[in-house]
Amino acid sequence: MLRAAVAAKTPLGIKAKEAMNKGELVSDDLVVGTIDEAMKKPSCQKGFILDGFPRTVTQAQKLDEMLAKQGANVDKVLNFAIDDAVLEERITGRWIHSASGRTYHSKFAPPKSPGVDDT
Repeated sequence: MLRAAVAAKTPLGIKAKEAMNKGELVSDDLVVGTIDEAMKKPSCQKGFILDGFPRTVTQAQKLDEMLAKQGANVDKVLNFAIDDAVLEERITGRWIHSASGRTYHSKFAPPKSPGVDDT
């Protein structure tokens, strides 16, 4: 959702991209705002998946507040138990092309030409 907002250059997406370009984390309020916007789209009316969010109690509380305002709630949660070595391999091979914001992985999703944003 966040990547889509950045790509669509929504007001929240522009703010998120500014934070990313500075190497900062995107604020909880921007992420929750982006989720709030996305939930109003037809593509999310039957449900959606939040991957990697919430990560903290504060994020969960902000998400709960936003969902309550919309009259929605979380009815299913998936927790994947993954070996630490697999997680390390996945995170250490990941890189983001700064100009486009696209994410690559040196092993699992490399660009066609090494180091080039060409997908």
